[in-house]
Amino acid sequence: MFQKNKIKVTVDKSHLFTLGEKMYRESIEFVRELVNNAYDADATFANVSISEDKIEVLDNGSGMNARGLEQFFTIGSEEKRTHGVSPRFGRKRIGQFGIGKFSALALCDEFLVESVKGKNKYTVVFNRSSWASDENWDLPIKKEAASPLDKEGTKIILNKLTKKVFLGEAEKYLKQSVPLRAKKFSVYLNNKKISAKTVAGKIIAVNIKTMYGSIGGEIVVAINPRDVDEPGIECRVKQALIKKELFGLDRKYKHGINRVAGSVNADFLPLIASRSDFVADSAEYKLFSQLMREQLDKVLKEFNKQSETKNLQKINKELQEIMKHIKEALALNPDFVPQGKAVARLKKEGRKKMAAASAAIKDDENKDNREDASSGQAEKEKSIGEGEDKKAKEPAPAKIEVKPLVLKRIRMKKLGISCGIVSLGEDGLEVMSQGNLIYINQDHPLYQKLYKKKDLFAVHLMRLITQEIVLMKKLRITASEAFNWQSKLLKDALCGK
Repeated sequence: MFQKNKIKVTVDKSHLFTLGEKMYRESIEFVRELVNNAYDADATFANVSISEDKIEVLDNGSGMNARGLEQFFTIGSEEKRTHGVSPRFGRKRIGQFGIGKFSALALCDEFLVESVKGKNKYTVVFNRSSWASDENWDLPIKKEAASPLDKEGTKIILNKLTKKVFLGEAEKYLKQSVPLRAKKFSVYLNNKKISAKTVAGKIIAVNIKTMYGSIGGEIVVAINPRDVDEPGIECRVKQALIKKELFGLDRKYKHGINRVAGSVNADFLPLIASRSDFVADSAEYKLFSQLMREQLDKVLKEFNKQSETKNLQKINKELQEIMKHIKEALALNPDFVPQGKAVARLKKEGRKKMAAASAAIKDDENKDNREDASSGQAEKEKSIGEGEDKKAKEPAPAKIEVKPLVLKRIRMKKLGISCGIVSLGEDGLEVMSQGNLIYINQDHPLYQKLYKKKDLFAVHLMRLITQEIVLMKKLRITASEAFNWQSKLLKDALCGK
């Protein structure tokens, strides 16, 4: 006959310490939980004191009695889930009594909990070595009458620190991870109030309703990117920061992404056990991520559009001034101005629409050039004595029409020279000309690097324009002579007579 037996399921205490430590990237995260617990307990303040050998977190919340402390030390307690709203201020509770307290013992050898509720004061000491070596899982609790000096609330002390905690790092972490913007709640670090950092800029409200719940908050595009320590939107659950996100748009946008700040809250998002990230494959998070990506994408598109307008206004003004100086330099050097056949050739070519090869067809153009050179040599051998001006008919390389973003013109007696700013891609030519039209590539790395350096940028544009003007003459001169001509034009444009 089969006899039913029972086995006892147990958990080794050492594994709880290991799990507690692994759940958190930093031991200081347990301090975040204590501050959030103070918020949940309807405290109006929480003060974190950090010294060489201990950390103390004090609040004036509702306190805990024996039952409350039992819930505090219960792993996976359902208390905050079943009572998800605080009784006094109606706050949506953030924390969850779980395994986090074991992570604190990676930071210290013991922690002490003192809580005053009603007329009584309760004390529990959790010592790592004593509790781990005892077969009994119980913790002793001390109950005594509260004195007139005892205020209702909770004080938790982490004694005998085993790791150094730096004030600056703790302040930065608390600024990011606790509800500093919540009403009737203040957080202090060593008696100094911590305030949420504000970033000056354009604020775009976020108010989205979903089947799971609402997403509310704001996206901020900072005026000065230096005000943003780490780009990203703070994604919060019950006002507690979980992580910062750019929703993959950092790969799409080069401009404006370093200005992104702000905060949104979505209480419906599921979290992993350590509360340091979302459950990425959940339907709730996928919808949230999609909606926020669309919202941020719209903001960045508008920002880039406005930035482009300001960019064009700036370039238009600077290019006009630069062309004025180059015209004065050409007046001082009339021999450098194209004349005779060169003028006719430039005018003829200048009537054609501006075309520039994109990076994608750059290799094809090189191939075409090699083929053209070979074909040209063969044709030359066939047409000896027919004159230098006679050219073989060759197929034109594939070209793409590019509309100049800005176009400025130097008007001279016989020939006008125009200069335009175009977009040819990072791998495109730095500058190119067609007839008497000069086109400067704004996507080129040198252009981008020098754009914000006004004096260097002006010299950069003058260098490119004078280079092309010298090439327009098409005279049989050496490279050294061409460089000398350009140097003279550039000197006169920058320094005058």
